[in-house]
Amino acid sequence: MKPLCLAVLAPLALGCSIVDPEDREELRRQIATMPTPETKLYKRWYMNWRAKDWLTGRNQNDQVGKIQCRDYERGGWSGWYDRPDKVLTVADVVKCLVTKPDLPTYLFCFEEFASWVVDDARGELEKLLPAFTDIECKYVWDSRYEPEKVDPKMVDPDAIGPDDLIDAMIAVPAPPPGWALPRFAPLLCPLGAGPGWGCPPRPSDTTPTGGEPADPPGGDHR
Repeated sequence: MKPLCLAVLAPLALGCSIVDPEDREELRRQIATMPTPETKLYKRWYMNWRAKDWLTGRNQNDQVGKIQCRDYERGGWSGWYDRPDKVLTVADVVKCLVTKPDLPTYLFCFEEFASWVVDDARGELEKLLPAFTDIECKYVWDSRYEPEKVDPKMVDPDAIGPDDLIDAMIAVPAPPPGWALPRFAPLLCPLGAGPGWGCPPRPSDTTPTGGEPADPPGGDHR
C-alpha cells in the first residue's frame, strides 16, 4: 500500500481520504488467499446480508412458498391442494435471517421452514382423514422467489468475489458481533470503512442527523 499523505501531514493522516487503488488490489489479494474456512465464513456473512438487503425492499407479506398436500383415497391420488396457514412469507425469511444464529442464508431459512412444516401439515391431515390414508406433502416455491430467480449471490457462494466482500465491509458499520477485526482491516480505512472496522469516523458517521452508513451497493465493482 502506498502512503496516502505526505510525511509532513502525518498528524492529519487519519483524516486523509485519498484513495490508493493499490489498497483495493492488496485487499483482493489478501481475501483471495484467506484459508478456506475463513473464506466460507465471510461468504456466508455476505449471503446473509445480501438476502436481508434484497428482501427488505419487497412486500413483507409476499408469499415465498407454501405447503401443498395430496391424499390417496378410493383407488387414486387427489390433486395437490394448499394447506391453510402453511406459508412462508418474506417477513418470515427476514426474521430468520436476522434472529437465527450462525448467519443463516436464504436457502437455510427455506429448508428450516420446510423441515418441520411439511411434517406438521401431514400430521394435521392424518387427524382429519380416515386411518391409514396415504398422504404426501411438499414445499412449493412462489415463482418470484425460486432460487433461480433471486440474486445469485444470495444462494451461490461461488458467485461472490473479493470485490463483493470489500464493498460490503466498507459499507456496513462493523463486523458481526463477536468477530475479531480481520488482519486486513487497516486497508479498508482509506476506502471509506467506518469506525467499527477500527477506522477514523466518516462524515456520514458524524452528521447532525446521525445518518446511518449506506448499505453495500447492489452492483459489482469492476
